[in-house]
Amino acid sequence: MRLLPAVAVLSLLLSACGQAPAPAAHAAATPPVPVASDPAQAVLAASQRFGQLRSFHASLHMQGPRTLDARMEFVAPDRYRLQTDEGVQTIIGDTFFLQRAGEVRQVPVPPGLLAQWRSPLPADATAAELQVEALGEERVDGQPARRYRVRHASAAPDGMLYWINAAGLPVRIERQGQTQGKAFKVTVDYSRFDDPTLQIAVP
Repeated sequence: MRLLPAVAVLSLLLSACGQAPAPAAHAAATPPVPVASDPAQAVLAASQRFGQLRSFHASLHMQGPRTLDARMEFVAPDRYRLQTDEGVQTIIGDTFFLQRAGEVRQVPVPPGLLAQWRSPLPADATAAELQVEALGEERVDGQPARRYRVRHASAAPDGMLYWINAAGLPVRIERQGQTQGKAFKVTVDYSRFDDPTLQIAVP
């Protein structure tokens, strides 16, 4: 199971683009998050709901053999914008618009590569495949959220941590593991869900 596959995708793109500044604070207060009777269904429903969003913002921080900080915005159906030290990089469909030194170069990417950002869990995941443990309420950027540990037989033994807000959307995902024998930790924060002011134009 490909838990948090976007980490590898973003690392690949950032190897060409550089790193990004730290993320900004998120949104306003929300009511307490209701307790789900079935944690696995709560996590799956949040992932499916997230996949239907028209837009969102993501901030990624990775610690380990390499430190990575990046920000990304998505606008449906297939527009992505990475903010890096070298400027704004845009991906539309299967084309990566690499902007450097005042020039724009179009680089093809594999079809559907960035579509994995649309769902924190694989689209075909089922509750029977998951072991989900409810860990109680915790605040994310000052807002209440329910925290879960999600495990799968084909994923890392510790699985990942998954925070869901009062609207039933994932606001943070954290995964720890090893790459080339070295430990890493990745945290992705999501915000600006269905924000109509998010727009991504062709460079």
